[in-house]
Amino acid sequence: MTPPTQPPSAVVFDCDGTLVDSEICWHRAYTTLFGHHDRVFTPDHHDTLIGQPLPVVGRVLTTALGVPDHHGSRLIGDILDLVTAELAAGAPARLGAVHLVRELAALGYPLAVASSAPRDLVHQHLAGAGLTDAFTAVLGGEDADQPKPHPDIYLRACAALGATPARSIAIEDSPPGVDAARAAGMYVIGVPGRPQLVLASHLTVRDLTAPHLRRVLGLPPAAPTARRAAPTAPPTSVAGEHRAAH
Repeated sequence: MTPPTQPPSAVVFDCDGTLVDSEICWHRAYTTLFGHHDRVFTPDHHDTLIGQPLPVVGRVLTTALGVPDHHGSRLIGDILDLVTAELAAGAPARLGAVHLVRELAALGYPLAVASSAPRDLVHQHLAGAGLTDAFTAVLGGEDADQPKPHPDIYLRACAALGATPARSIAIEDSPPGVDAARAAGMYVIGVPGRPQLVLASHLTVRDLTAPHLRRVLGLPPAAPTARRAAPTAPPTSVAGEHRAAH
């Protein structure tokens, strides 16, 4: 799939792991929860859970922790309590996220967030990053009839912006999110949080400062960081040099 005509009709971001580096908070919360059940939280568990909607998280947790299926709702509540406590200190924005969103908003790009997380948690992330006012639409897990990897939330985000999905771009960090955006007919840029995570995105970049990402979005190359010239020291005596060294 080729990128849409520039500029795209809309740009829709996932939140957790894409705009904010909250995955470390989720990782600590899951590690704590697994420890409460005398289990070890592994990278395979992480890759299975990343980007999943809460009902799927509940089913995965009951299996991984060896508890009856009807405990899924309680486990969802437990993990939300734990991750909320972790996030209270604030999750940092991913590299380049704030600048990119601000640049797109200043150029008049229609922007939305389409997340599997609860909407209140998404707003908390955006407020922490100072991006609350940058998005026309913010959708959480409760805004979709069917969760990712179904395309529902991306179709709704595009509809909220009055944008055609085929002319819009999604930016995602997880396999379910990438699959959802592709199923919606969007061009997908993948920004995995871990290099080992393979995404079926049309373009995969290391972070939100990548030149290829900017090119696909129709943005000019980022200005190089100016190097500050080293000050020229006036001639000094040998004794003066000796004093300066201390």
